[in-house]
This record gives sequence, structure tokens and C-alpha cells, in this order.
Amino acid sequence: MLKTTFHIFLLISLGLLLVNWGNVGHRNISYKSALSFSSAMPNFGVWADSLAMHASDADYRKSVDLNEGRKHYIDLDNYAEYNLNGKIASTYDSIVRIHGESFVKSNGTLPWATRIAYDSLKNCFKKRQWTKAMLFASDLGHYVADGHMPLHITSNYDGYATGQSGIHTRFESNMVSTYLTPIINYTGGQVKLISNINQYIMQYIYRNENYVDSILNADLYAKNIAGNTSSTAYYSALWSKSQFTTNLFSRASHSLAELIYNAWIEAGSPVFWSKTDSTDIELNYDYLVLAYPNPTQGLINIKEINLLKVDLYSTDGVLIESFYENKIDINHLSNGMYILSIYSKNGILKKEKILLVK
Repeated sequence: MLKTTFHIFLLISLGLLLVNWGNVGHRNISYKSALSFSSAMPNFGVWADSLAMHASDADYRKSVDLNEGRKHYIDLDNYAEYNLNGKIASTYDSIVRIHGESFVKSNGTLPWATRIAYDSLKNCFKKRQWTKAMLFASDLGHYVADGHMPLHITSNYDGYATGQSGIHTRFESNMVSTYLTPIINYTGGQVKLISNINQYIMQYIYRNENYVDSILNADLYAKNIAGNTSSTAYYSALWSKSQFTTNLFSRASHSLAELIYNAWIEAGSPVFWSKTDSTDIELNYDYLVLAYPNPTQGLINIKEINLLKVDLYSTDGVLIESFYENKIDINHLSNGMYILSIYSKNGILKKEKILLVK
């Protein structure tokens, strides 16, 4: 549920870009990826909550990074070779050599953004930078989830070409929120080694593009049944023809776990947060109080010299606002408990609960 007017405004603004599974979908896909974490990865299960909390960080970056938006989609049907042969070049350099960088960027870079996030995660594993690794794993989860949302991988992403404007939000946000319980009714599965990461990413994107027509047909069916696209009858009919969404969610969660597992294996299978790591300072942050006063009447000081940003969350994991200064003001919010995620420029993350009492 949305808790503040500010967050409603933020989601509306981001929603205009029509490039996400919705906060609810991303959060659940990332959280349930932990169900597939291998027993060979001891203690990684503690990431579940953090992966969920940061699952939509990539969406929030769009407001400050003009290059972020294109990372969330790919218009496969604008590639002639895909329409002819069902595939395109799997690496960024090769696809740019064929089509030119302008064409590639204009049609979205989702598969290659996914690969960059994977490589960044692997490098953090190698360096045993566990907090940074979790954040890159969260970004990886976001891009993997987008690659399992069929309307992210077609030029007809919102039904304009077929007279079905608005289907993107109706399917990915409204229907998912309404039928979330059956959609996320799945368990984990065994993860395996991946022989070619680029091909792995492209293969699940190709597979999920096959559902585009299924979604559009479900929308037409539901509109015909209900006579509109907004009623309970419409969404009930839409869900009756879209129960494959559970498979999309399940495969997204499993693919994320499989990619995290492979990044960890390729990095040498480092022991999770070992006491001998050179980044023990990350552990020590758990004992530092960085936000004061607490409780606060609205003004909060952040005691971090190398501050990158502070994300303010509700207690149910909804991002409310981001701050980039050491003094932040939350006086405009309602009294209650909030969670601060404090990032430093060297990747350290500290979470603190803060009580607002005006």
C-alpha cells in the first residue's frame, strides 16, 4: 500500500515511463529468489529482505540518471533478424557493430544492462565487498524481473499498436497487486552452472517475448466480458487468462538465484562475510549510530563524512524519499517509525530505524 502523498506522486511520475513490474512485483520476485539459493552458499539467505527492499532502486534512479530508463526494456520486434530467425547478437559490441549504437540504445539495452550488473556483482564477490554485492544483486534482480515481463520486450509495450492503451499498467501493476497471493504461490528450485551468461539472459528474454500476444489477447477477452478495462469483472477475466504470470514470477526468482550463484562461483566461492575480509568495517557499521536525534521531531543529522545518499523507507519496505545531504528534514511526514538506509561513497550501508514524533 502507498503510505504518503509524496510516494503516490513519485510512482505516478515513474509510471509514465511504463518500465517496471511495479514495486510489489519486483519486491516479491527478489525476495523469493532466496528460496533457490544453493546449500553451497551458506548464510546468503539473509539477503532476502535486503534484495526485496532494494528491488526497485533501479527505477528510482531514472529521475536522476537519463541513461537508466533504456536499461529496463528491449524492443525485440524492431530487430529484423529477430523477426526472421528469432534471435539477435547476444553481446553489446556485436549488436552495435551490426546496427550502430544509436539504434541499439533507442530500442533498449535490457540484456546488456543485466550482464553489466552480473559482472559488477561478480567483482564485488571477488573483493568481498558484501554490501556492494547486495546492492548490485538487487539491481540484477530488477533487470532479471524486467526481462520476465513480456511487455518490456516489445515495441507495443503499452498496446498502442493494437488499440489497447494502458495494458502495461493494467497487467503488471493492477492485476499483479490484486492477485498477488496466487501469483507468488511458488517454491524454489535447484540452481545450475551456466555455460554462457549472455546466451542465458537472451534465452529467457526470447522465451518471455512469446507471452506478449497472450497478454494482449487476455486484455481483449477481459474487455469483451466486462465491457470496460477498470472493473472487478475486467480484472477477474484478465486474471483467468493470465495465470501464466505465476510462471513468469517463478522463473524470474529462479533466474536471479541462478545468476547470483554463478557470479559467486566465478568469483571463487568466497566465504560469505568472512571475519578475515578486508572490508570488516562494513560489519562494524552495525554498531555505529549514524542518525540522530532519535526520536526526532523532523530534523535528522547523518554522521557520515563520505555520505552518498540516504533512502527513507516505510516499515513495510516502500521507498518514500531519497536525500543527498547530511541534514535531512522529514517534518512533512506523519508521526511513526521509518527506516533509513545510509550509503557511503565506498559502498558501506547502514540501516537504522528512526522514530518521528512531532
